[in-house]
Amino acid sequence: MDWLSDPNVMYLLLMTGLWISATGTYIPGTGLAEISGVGLILGAVYLMGALSVSWLAVIALVAGASLFFLLPLLKAEWEGFAIAGLALQAIASFFLFADAQVSPLLIAVGVMLAWLYHRTILRSILKQQRELSSTQKEAFLVGARGRVMQPIEDVGTVQVRGELWTARSHSRLERGAEVVVTRQDGLELQVEKPKREDAG
Repeated sequence: MDWLSDPNVMYLLLMTGLWISATGTYIPGTGLAEISGVGLILGAVYLMGALSVSWLAVIALVAGASLFFLLPLLKAEWEGFAIAGLALQAIASFFLFADAQVSPLLIAVGVMLAWLYHRTILRSILKQQRELSSTQKEAFLVGARGRVMQPIEDVGTVQVRGELWTARSHSRLERGAEVVVTRQDGLELQVEKPKREDAG
């Protein structure tokens, strides 16, 4: 098991754990990816304890990798700033150990793979999720029923699924009237009386 004391192996375990954890945040589900990633990170940190480690560099590396993977997830406009996180990760990798050094080639390959992994896989996943999320939001309340809270004469207020919304209707609707959502435009709903009431 001497190979476990190799700083390159520790580095690989740490980076793999970070990558798996990042993947888990992009594809939420069972939590297996997050648990596996955290397990690898903790295992790498435990093994690092056998060497003289710069924990400040470890924190900087984790922070840099987290910024690189998570900033684009939080806001698309922050993707450019994520490169700074990747640079921080690369720099911190050179200062992890006082009495040993991670292979510069391994660091360079790791940084390049992280960039490619994010650009080709995680970015594609994120784009699909955002497109799906946008579509879901548009259709989220369409067909839902609610009640008029403030009379609608062109514009009023309705309660749908426990929340108050600004609503418009082509016909006047009194307080307490039941309505159905026919369209959602951002934070504004288009509503009308349910068909069964019209038929009655």
